Amino acid sequence: MQATEILDVKQFMQVLLQSNTFDFYEMVSATLRTDMDYSIDGRWNHSFFDDDEIDTNRLGDYTYLPWSLAKDKIFALIKGKKTPTLMKLVFKMNPVNLESFLHSSNSSQSINDIDGVYLNILFQEQKLHITYSVSYKNFNLDKSLEQELFDKFITLLKNNNISISPQ
Repeated sequence: MQATEILDVKQFMQVLLQSNTFDFYEMVSATLRTDMDYSIDGRWNHSFFDDDEIDTNRLGDYTYLPWSLAKDKIFALIKGKKTPTLMKLVFKMNPVNLESFLHSSNSSQSINDIDGVYLNILFQEQKLHITYSVSYKNFNLDKSLEQELFDKFITLLKNNNISISPQ
């Protein structure tokens, strides 16, 4: 598990909610605390979508709703004059993107070895913390894949002018 603090919360939130930078993740869950508490299960509801929407959005590739379809709803819940007192988002990397990353990195790990790659975003007490982890199906001491994914994520943040705490 790797973690860092985001120093420029406003810039991060703008990139998170108003760009496609995080669209390769699925939203596993969201917890929001504004004027009331919201607890959201990110599993997509099959009966809500027709076949064309499922095909167009490639929902068959997902267990959870893609961030691209969830972010407007989350934004609607938190926008306003007051900042939420808590926001916790749990993202999972889409398996298609994970497999692509594994091939490009020449990792010894295969998609069958990994249960998921998770990004946790926690905003609380006016601070924003990121935790990045790889969940393996079997015990694994090799943390090189996790480090490589985290480094790529840090590069993504820097490319979007998002400052982080020194590592």
